Amino acid sequence: MNKTETIRIILADAQPVFREGIKSILAGEKNHYLIQEAGNTKELVAALKLFKPDILILDYNPVYFDYGQLSIVLSVVPRCKIIIISSQKKKRHILKMLELNVYSYLTKESKSSDIQNAISTVIHGEKFFSTFIVDVLLAERKSTPKPVIPASTEVPGEIGLTSREIEIIRSIATGQVNKEIASALNLSPHTIHTHRRNIMKKLNLHSAVELYGFAVQKGILKSE
Repeated sequence: MNKTETIRIILADAQPVFREGIKSILAGEKNHYLIQEAGNTKELVAALKLFKPDILILDYNPVYFDYGQLSIVLSVVPRCKIIIISSQKKKRHILKMLELNVYSYLTKESKSSDIQNAISTVIHGEKFFSTFIVDVLLAERKSTPKPVIPASTEVPGEIGLTSREIEIIRSIATGQVNKEIASALNLSPHTIHTHRRNIMKKLNLHSAVELYGFAVQKGILKSE
């Protein structure tokens, strides 16, 4: 997305105080946001049709906004990037949400910087998950015969990863976004984006969560 382009966001949460909190966080950002609010399903459907958002920030709540609402979003605005911010921490709820390929999942305990990073990440077509969600997915990977990432006994060098790529993998796995990695490595964000795309293609991975799992599995990042 062009830097001067307005990012259209719908905030869907039954609690006005939560929506105000998100707007307050975004008000301190340099990007220009056009924000629409929805307090229930009817308002959300109407806003989706008229507003055509780039991003939907949704409070997953079985009473007000549940699994079915995400299906509606994807049918009305298929290119909309969905960010879940929820107090729901049960594994079955999290996995069910991720089945619909949401771009970000945060808990309501997440820091304001996590919300800012999630928006700046998903708007470029990349995914962002809180540490808690990553831990849930890694636990699921370990408990199921079908791993989230391809099983392999190869070490990174044997599958063609350069030292620079390993460094970038480590940075991504620790939660850094492209701008932060670029600054630390004295490279442009575009260069980091290209490296990231090439790494994902080379490893046949599709999200930062899978990359995190790979980094732990290969010893690039030690699991806590």
